[in-house]
Amino acid sequence: MPTIDELEKEYLRKHPKSKELYERALKCYPSGVTHDARFAKPFPIYAVKALGAKKWDVDGNEYVDYVMGHGSFILGYGDERVVEAFQEQIPKAVHMGTSTELEVEWAELIKKIVPAARDGLIRATSCGSEAIAMAIRLSRIYTRRNKIIVQAGVYHGKGDATLLAYHGPPFGKCNTLGIPQGVKNDVIIVPFNDLEAVEKALATGDVACVLLHCNNLYTEEYIKGLRKLTKQYGAVFIMDEVVSGFRYAAGGAQEYYGVIPDLAVLGKVIGGGAPIGVICGKREILDYYSFKDDYWNRFIRIAAGGTWNAQPICIVGGIAVMKIILKERGTIYPRLYEIGRRLTKSFNEEAEDLGVTAIAVGLPYENPSLFTLNFLNRPAPSEKMYLWQTGPTSFEDYWIKAEFKAGSQAEYVNYLALTNSGVHSMRGISFITCTKYTEEDLQKTEEAFRTTLKALKENNLIGTAE
Repeated sequence: MPTIDELEKEYLRKHPKSKELYERALKCYPSGVTHDARFAKPFPIYAVKALGAKKWDVDGNEYVDYVMGHGSFILGYGDERVVEAFQEQIPKAVHMGTSTELEVEWAELIKKIVPAARDGLIRATSCGSEAIAMAIRLSRIYTRRNKIIVQAGVYHGKGDATLLAYHGPPFGKCNTLGIPQGVKNDVIIVPFNDLEAVEKALATGDVACVLLHCNNLYTEEYIKGLRKLTKQYGAVFIMDEVVSGFRYAAGGAQEYYGVIPDLAVLGKVIGGGAPIGVICGKREILDYYSFKDDYWNRFIRIAAGGTWNAQPICIVGGIAVMKIILKERGTIYPRLYEIGRRLTKSFNEEAEDLGVTAIAVGLPYENPSLFTLNFLNRPAPSEKMYLWQTGPTSFEDYWIKAEFKAGSQAEYVNYLALTNSGVHSMRGISFITCTKYTEEDLQKTEEAFRTTLKALKENNLIGTAE
C-alpha cells in the first residue's frame, strides 16, 4: 500500500490543471473556495462536466460521483427529461419578475407529494437557508414567543441562530464569533434523542419552535415524540427537509417516519438542480405572508420580497423532477435504498476483514440514500455502538464520540486515496447517492473502499480491532 508521500505525489501527478486553478483561486477567494465542503488539501479538484453518476475534472480524470450537487440530484446529473425542461424555458425567459403559470403548477405538485403542504400553503424562497430563517420568523409571529430549540451538531444554513448548534462539542461556542449575545440568548441547544431535555425547555412556555434537521441519526420514537411535545406545549414543529425531502421517500422524512410537522422546509431536489427554497405547512401560519387590510399589512404581516423567488428556470426543473417522481416512485426509492445498503455493507465488511475500526453509517439507517464514513482511533465498546447507529442521547455522548474519532490525517489520507481511485464525495466522508450507478460504478467504489482502508491501516492512522 502507498505511503502518504506516495499518495500525495499521485494526486499531484493526476491533477496539475486543478493545482493551477487553485493557485489562481487563492487570489480571489478565502482559502480559494466558495463552499466549506469544497475545501480540500492539498487543493480541490475542478470539475468541468457531470453526467449520470459520473463527473470529469479539468485534467480529464473520471470519477464516480457521490456529491450530487450537494444532494440536489436523485436522478443523477443531466437527466434528459430535466435538461429538456431547462432548454425549453431558457429561450422564453430566465427571469421576468412576474407571476407565472409555472409557479402554480409547481406548487400544486408539491401539495400532491409533500404531506405538510397538502392542506396548507407554500412560499418560495431562493435557498434553504433563507427558508429556514423565514420559518423561524413565522413561528415567532404565530406563537408570540422568541426562543427556538435546535439539535446539537446540525446545519440549518447560514443564519446566526441556527449556526450556534452546528459545530461542537462544546456546542454554542465553536465558530460563533460575530453572533450577538442577544441571538444566543434565544437559542436552546439539545442533544439528539433526549425528549426529557426538549420537554424541560418547552415547559417554560417561551419556545416558539423546535427545528429538526431530518437527515441525521434520530430514533423514530424521538421524531414522533417531538411532534407530540410541540403539540402539547404549543410550539411550532419545523422539519428541515432541504436534504431529506424527496430523498428519504417521495414525501421526504415526513412520509418515511409518518410524522407531519407544522412547517416543512424544502430545497435542492425541488429545483431540479437549480437554486431554490420552500416553506410549506399550516395555513394559519403561512397566512402571515397574506395581504389583508391596511392595519394588518402595516403592523402584522411579514414583509418579504425575494428577487429569485419562483424564478422560472428553478421552477421548470422542479416540475420535471416531481413529475418523474410521481410516475416512477415505485422504482426510484427501492433503487436508492439498494445502493445505499450495498455500499455501507461493503465498506463495513471490508473494514471487518482488514481488522480496522471504521464504520459506514446510512441515513436513514435501514434504507440509506446517503451515508457517512467514520474512522475510529480504537475499537468502540459494543454498548457505545448506538452512537453511530441511532445517535447520541446526551451532551456527554458527543464528547465520547469525539474521543473515538481518528485524527484529521486519517480523513486526509482517505480523501487522497478515494480521489486517486476515481471516487469523489464531500470531504471523502459524506456520500450522497442517485439512481444512475452502474454495476461497474459500484464495484469501482468498493475497490476504492479497500484501497483507502488498506492505506489507513498501513500508515497507522486508524485503530485495529482487538
